[in-house]
Amino acid sequence: MASARIRSSKPDTKANSSKSTSQDKASNEFIFTSQNALLFLLALRLFNALTIRTFFQPDEYFQALEPAWQLAFGADSGAWITWEWREHLRSAVHPALFALAYRTADSLAGLLKLSDATRAEVLLAAPKTLQACFAALGDFYTWKLAGYIYGRRSASSTAVLVLTVVSPWQWFTSTRTFSNSLETTLTVIGLYNWPWHWSAEVVEEPSRGAKLTTDLRVRDDGLPAHEKADEVTRLRKALLCAALATVLRPTNLLVWASLSYFAFVRRLTRLSPTISELTTFLREAVLCGSTVLLLSTVVDRLFYQAWVLPPYNFLLVNVVQSLATFYGSNDWHYYISQGYPLLMTTALPFTLVGMYRSFGGSEARSYEKLTPVAKNTLYLLSIISTLVPAAFSNIAHKEVRFISPLLPALHIVSGQTIAPFFEPLLRIVQTSPNTNSSLAQERNSPSTTTINRLLLFLFLNVNLGIAYYTTQIHNSGVIELTSYLRSESTSINNSPNTTSSPQRNLTLGMLMPCHSTPWRSHLQHAANPSLSKPGIKGWALTCEPPLHVPAAEKAKYRDEADAFYDDPSAWLKQHMSRSPPLITRHDGTTGPASSLSPGFFAPDFRAKRNLFDVRKHPQGDAFVSSELEDHDLDEWYTTHRGRRPWPMYLAFFAQLEPTLQAALRGSGYVQCKRIFNSHWHDDWRRTGDVVVWCRDYRRVLDAGAGVDGAAEDVEQRVEQGDVGGGESGSADVGKAESESTARPTLERVVEKPFWKARDRDRD
Repeated sequence: MASARIRSSKPDTKANSSKSTSQDKASNEFIFTSQNALLFLLALRLFNALTIRTFFQPDEYFQALEPAWQLAFGADSGAWITWEWREHLRSAVHPALFALAYRTADSLAGLLKLSDATRAEVLLAAPKTLQACFAALGDFYTWKLAGYIYGRRSASSTAVLVLTVVSPWQWFTSTRTFSNSLETTLTVIGLYNWPWHWSAEVVEEPSRGAKLTTDLRVRDDGLPAHEKADEVTRLRKALLCAALATVLRPTNLLVWASLSYFAFVRRLTRLSPTISELTTFLREAVLCGSTVLLLSTVVDRLFYQAWVLPPYNFLLVNVVQSLATFYGSNDWHYYISQGYPLLMTTALPFTLVGMYRSFGGSEARSYEKLTPVAKNTLYLLSIISTLVPAAFSNIAHKEVRFISPLLPALHIVSGQTIAPFFEPLLRIVQTSPNTNSSLAQERNSPSTTTINRLLLFLFLNVNLGIAYYTTQIHNSGVIELTSYLRSESTSINNSPNTTSSPQRNLTLGMLMPCHSTPWRSHLQHAANPSLSKPGIKGWALTCEPPLHVPAAEKAKYRDEADAFYDDPSAWLKQHMSRSPPLITRHDGTTGPASSLSPGFFAPDFRAKRNLFDVRKHPQGDAFVSSELEDHDLDEWYTTHRGRRPWPMYLAFFAQLEPTLQAALRGSGYVQCKRIFNSHWHDDWRRTGDVVVWCRDYRRVLDAGAGVDGAAEDVEQRVEQGDVGGGESGSADVGKAESESTARPTLERVVEKPFWKARDRDRD
């Protein structure tokens, strides 16, 4: 066997010589241990996950938590399973993880005999807690990879950790249950364990002409003995994470294909890697890939009850057939003009400079200290951070979270640039004895320190401000809506007025763009057919894509939400029950709305555009019978055919309020709740507050909403028997005009889009 002189694989010999000196204090030793860093990040991400109260995108719930809920609690648990799962596009591995969290939390709640309300809170926290652990691991391995490149206690690795912690995008998305979030964690763990040193050039002995076939080169990353792993074990970790990330998001394959090409294939002519390293890599890639694929296939078989291959279906539908464009298309430069700026925010200038240096465009002093292995690692990280967005730009449907797995790499590349910039102010490490004295004096001059102090203050405050606004304010109403409905579901059956009445399910209708709110994962209480434990039954507008529509008709295809917003009044007439929504009276009985009913929508017989008018039926109010309503409920919720019943609660955005006030005049709905949602929105259909109407006016009397002082008068009339159980007849017709002043004044809320308007007409 030929012997060889192997170049050192230690990333930063000069930096590591200073980091291990006696200048490191005991406090620094405590702060920078791996255990303490992981505990800090875990606590931070738990706080992050449990305090988020805003909505970002539907996939957080409908591609993870809804199928997980069904896996955990069965097909009759009320989960909303979207078309992607029916078409076998998604791997069940991701929701299976959260299903385990649900089952564990539910078992714990049962063991502790928690109330339904407390159990719901525990089930809400379970997937958040699990995802917080995933996010903390992602942050931790980002820091460890930076430590491998720059040195564990170097200013650059600490800067990377700070960037990760204060990143608005990380704070906004890393603890959400997107498959992209777990993909990001798996990607950075794989990158940390990747054999970067195998791509370093091998120097042969001059006296030996044979090709190098020596054993695997050992990675020297300065870790304590108990943290070290042999080369094959480390390689397997990298490949298993890469394979699992690819199963979750097939497009992740592009990251590893690019990295493998530039790390191995391109360097074959330069005797790097060695034959042993190359054969080991190929062998382990096949073994690890096959293992993960087999595991995924078994999990998918259990979930789908059929043998399917979701990665193939995913690429076929979203890439080959471009069906994802149904949900929007973007300009080719989207990832350059919006993707990188949103990922990096204030750190973007440092990222661009760092990538420029990594490509060999600068010989800064901090960069010169790095060894060839470290420089090559930064070069490859910059390569994949450029090629992956470039490849994704050829796909019409683009989202920033699609390139989220690149964020750790971008933070690491930025570290070498941002650390020297803020080092004089932060004092992360003491100045090395070898540091040029004139350079140190220049960096520590009063003018430089003042400018850096102002920039650091601006950097942190902008990042923290964005993180707070996006996780606490913007789109918060749709999350609060689910909390309100959960509490209503419990309280409607605990009211003193309903103690003698049979328990009821809360019925809900969402007149919003599809998937505007979470569903069962947040509503929680699934309706029990036996009504032994009442829950929430609901429906919402859908947006099924044109899967089986002929190509010639796809351009004209309108989903249900589109059809509704084209003409809301016409849609209501065509799809909703012809019987007026019954109002629940003071004594718990139901009947039609009368002119004395509180709220905005008691019958107005002067109007000729009502959806319904009981006078047109010879039986008068008897036409509006509870039997008819019960029939509608039974038919819709069991078969999903026929007209939808009018629910107890209607939820919609304030943009739609004037339309519904006109279309539903004459119904028994009153405003029960109004929730702030956003100051602006890019979708004109989602502008304004979240408005909740209900037809149980006792809820309105309790809340004091929407009645403007008339509620007390109405309740007195109800107690005196002036409002009967359905015998209004012609007397109520005469009262309509004379007592119309008892109804509160309409408050019309029309908000215009702040940022941009959604095109109302799709070409």
